[in-house]
Amino acid sequence: MLKNYNKDFKFNIEKFYKDYLIGAKIFKNRDALESSYIPEELPHRDRQIREIAEKTACALFGDTPPSFLCYGMTGTGKTATIRYVSQKLAQQDMENKPWWIYINCNVVSTPYRILAHIYNTIARKEKIPPTGLPKDIIFKRLLGLLDQKVGNSICFLVLDEIDILIENKKAGNEILYDLTRLNVNLDVCKTSLIGISNKLKFKENLDPRVISSLGKESPIIFHPYNANNLKDILRDRANIAFYDGILKEGVIELCAALAAKEDGDARKALQLLRKAGELAERAQNKTISTDFVERAQLDLEKDYIKEYILGMPLQAQIILTAIYLILKFSRERNIVISGDIYGVYAEITQIIPGINQLTKRSISDYVNELALAGIITADTKSMGFYGRTKIINLDIDMKIAEGILRKIDKIKDILNYQPVMTQTDRVKLRNDVFKKLI
Repeated sequence: MLKNYNKDFKFNIEKFYKDYLIGAKIFKNRDALESSYIPEELPHRDRQIREIAEKTACALFGDTPPSFLCYGMTGTGKTATIRYVSQKLAQQDMENKPWWIYINCNVVSTPYRILAHIYNTIARKEKIPPTGLPKDIIFKRLLGLLDQKVGNSICFLVLDEIDILIENKKAGNEILYDLTRLNVNLDVCKTSLIGISNKLKFKENLDPRVISSLGKESPIIFHPYNANNLKDILRDRANIAFYDGILKEGVIELCAALAAKEDGDARKALQLLRKAGELAERAQNKTISTDFVERAQLDLEKDYIKEYILGMPLQAQIILTAIYLILKFSRERNIVISGDIYGVYAEITQIIPGINQLTKRSISDYVNELALAGIITADTKSMGFYGRTKIINLDIDMKIAEGILRKIDKIKDILNYQPVMTQTDRVKLRNDVFKKLI
């Protein structure tokens, strides 16, 4: 028997598991509602499937496919479509099956780690350590491994969230240049680089040498799903995920409508339907009603903020931290202007090791993304003679923000740092801090 700290509450875990086992069976294949699940058909992505198939088809003859980019907002099926095409290509009758290596640049973001990840994935064991070797040594080893192990086949390198690499413009362009020029240095193997991004302006920060290799082909655009598209996707997945008769009328329609409001994010729609099913399952219900969808929406909204912030690039997390610190230590106001953020961001990047400072334009882009996500509000206001500025405030509770930021290793130790602009006895001139005399 497990006891809660509340003396009036008792939880019998044995009974819970027994009831769970004999309760209503709702899920036939729970994994079918995961965004990583690749079904036999991908509704409303025929055009994109055709374009990717056309670009990769020459691999059937052993020829080198071009490198190309895929653009689209989160949840528009970019990665799923590429994985779908890769499965179909592998099913064709060909002497040498292609290799596909997927890299999430939000997780593997440095040139060293990208090269090590590619090498270790092909070798199927960790032969390159996480740090310690010169990059040119890894590159040379990788070339040898590609020719030896991949041989006469094609190796597709898929960089998901490729735009994150360009946060460090020099290092990002260097690794992209190296990867797009692999074929020049290979004797047998052939490679193709596929970049996935949700930023249409990503190419503006690319080196001309990279664009000449990566930008030869027209990018493939993934438009957001509408409510009808999402209904089709959910119906197909629900047929695989649930037993017959489980879904009540209106469940699919409500999940699709709620996700359509979130920029047509199919991941959100699938997540919502799965959560509703799990809530019904825990309540020992035999069916899933719209009531469970509404409860699932409330639960996911709480989890979404945490998941979104923890999944952001570190630079975006630092910008959010700057906003948090200004609000925390500013006694007489509850708003922030964009100029404040630039100054405090510059301060805290000096005390976090290994961080390259972004330009004001890049900071502004991240502020816009935080506003679109509903983490902050950012309203442009005319200041008369002084021009226009953004008035910014947190759109989430300060305690919630602090709790999430404390989970980020490079940020948790600076949450009590007081920015100079909020210190009444100090002033900052250029990069120096002075004590006020009066």
